[in-house]
Amino acid sequence: MRHLLSLALYACLSCLPALVRADNILALGVFPNMSARAIVTLYQPMQAHLEKALKQRVQIQSAPDFSSFVERTLNREYDVVVIAPHLARLVQQDGGFIPLFGYSQELHAMVVVAKSSTIRTADELRGKTVALPDRMAVMPVLGQRLLREHGLQADVDYHLLPAISHSNAAFSVQHGDAQGAIIGSAPFAQLPGELRDSLRVIATSESIPNQFILANPGLSAARIEALKKALLDFAAVPEGRRFFEHNGFGGLKPATDADLKKMEAYAKDVRTLLKRQP
Repeated sequence: MRHLLSLALYACLSCLPALVRADNILALGVFPNMSARAIVTLYQPMQAHLEKALKQRVQIQSAPDFSSFVERTLNREYDVVVIAPHLARLVQQDGGFIPLFGYSQELHAMVVVAKSSTIRTADELRGKTVALPDRMAVMPVLGQRLLREHGLQADVDYHLLPAISHSNAAFSVQHGDAQGAIIGSAPFAQLPGELRDSLRVIATSESIPNQFILANPGLSAARIEALKKALLDFAAVPEGRRFFEHNGFGGLKPATDADLKKMEAYAKDVRTLLKRQP
């Protein structure tokens, strides 16, 4: 029942233009690289542990798309965020968010096709349709760069099919709407088994840092320290180890400025995209 209520609450919250919460609720913002249902299900173990450790209610929240999530983050509507690496750099610089941890397993973009497809190499996607998630995500950038290395230019040598998430991009291939898709290695690991098993990886990009966890700069130092301890404790218990290992996260490691600086150019690109929006 609690899980069903959480799903209903999340569905409502993700549609609101602004999120309102009581002072005794910690808002855990998770960037929308998957569906709302998948995010709530995935992060329920972390939510449960934090509630117990911090002795307060924790609410999983997100947004309909990447730009809305960035906007809500910069408006300080979340107490703590789990966010893509290039967006982590952006909210650190533009919003003063405090980096706490990064997921230890590095990320890379994957070009996938249906397991039954006759396509074996990336260059065979010439003239085909390739699905990709939100253009503000870093994985499409890496994936399209990878396709360029195979001599394929977007909208010239292959057609782009926008998808709202990595899982939707994968579904587009499974359903035959696209012959290929660009998705991240972590979202690929998080796909339902039947969907993941219906796909085949034909190319992978260079690696970049994984997602980061950052704290709202409005939190007190004591609250941030309590949050850091709770997250480290979560990584040490069986439920936490399963969470990190099974979802392609690896574990927790301290967030370093060196890793965040690697995402500088990608953060700049997103900042430009945001300025172009009406």
